[in-house]
Amino acid sequence: MSFSTNTINPKPCNYGCGTRIYWNTSENAYFEVFAKKKHICPNRSNYNNKKPSGIAASVPSTTTISKPPYYKKPFATGPKPKMDNSFEFLTGSPESIKIQYEYLSDLVRDSGGKIHGSQSHIIAPSNNIYLIVYYEVPAESQKREEVKRKFSNIKNQVFN
Repeated sequence: MSFSTNTINPKPCNYGCGTRIYWNTSENAYFEVFAKKKHICPNRSNYNNKKPSGIAASVPSTTTISKPPYYKKPFATGPKPKMDNSFEFLTGSPESIKIQYEYLSDLVRDSGGKIHGSQSHIIAPSNNIYLIVYYEVPAESQKREEVKRKFSNIKNQVFN
């Protein structure tokens, strides 16, 4: 079955004028089926002021459609704070990596930052995992150095 761009699938005009129309892909506009000319509905300008009768009566007015609640959330009033990007290189068994990652993600979150992603590699003979974790923290008051220092202390106490 071949697809033709000249296929006409007529439908009634949404604004209730009673004209049968189809989408003309070459013109990117609706055309009237019998007149073969661009359709400009006479009811369109009146559509928002009064409800037309017939088929278009079931089409809701744009003024009655409410936006989903996530559009109503207030945006931050100030600019985004400057952030410092960094990474940590984690090595060890899968269980060790999991614990290290949990400590690191808690430190980053508590500093007001977030983890952006990671890359992992598994070394087959020893079954060790190498994981690079990328994160960002606010640039003010040396947060990046604080996270690195705290994470280094935890690694030295727990994993050595």
